[in-house]
Amino acid sequence: MPRMREKENYRARLKAVGLRHTLPRERILSYLDRKNVHPTPEELYNGLKKRGYDIGLSTVYLNLHVLREHGLIYEFKDPKGLTRYDGYNEPHVHLVCTSCGKVEDLLLKNLPELDLSQAQKAAAEKSGWALENFRLEFRGLCPNCQG
Repeated sequence: MPRMREKENYRARLKAVGLRHTLPRERILSYLDRKNVHPTPEELYNGLKKRGYDIGLSTVYLNLHVLREHGLIYEFKDPKGLTRYDGYNEPHVHLVCTSCGKVEDLLLKNLPELDLSQAQKAAAEKSGWALENFRLEFRGLCPNCQG
């Protein structure tokens, strides 16, 4: 169960985008708000059930859709075509294994030489788009699949 400060954080995040606080939304955000967690809806559902939460699979799907639409979580396809979700807020890039499908977070603070804000600025200038944010994904083989 999230601690009180975390609960208030989830309430504030939901309120900031015009959503009301519900326990399913709080629990989904809490589950996704960790580094290297990129579950499918079914994996998320099973993970919440293992934590002892009484939640339906349809509730998970509905809330994932709502949270994604409001920009609180990120949806992406893994190399096998499975839909996965990411709610980790620290600036990061994804390392995706093209063999086993593993997805790992690499924090941008660990890559000081990679200035993505400059890349975003240059892309905006060249395209004329008013860019708000970006997602970056590197694909290749994880250490376990290299051998």
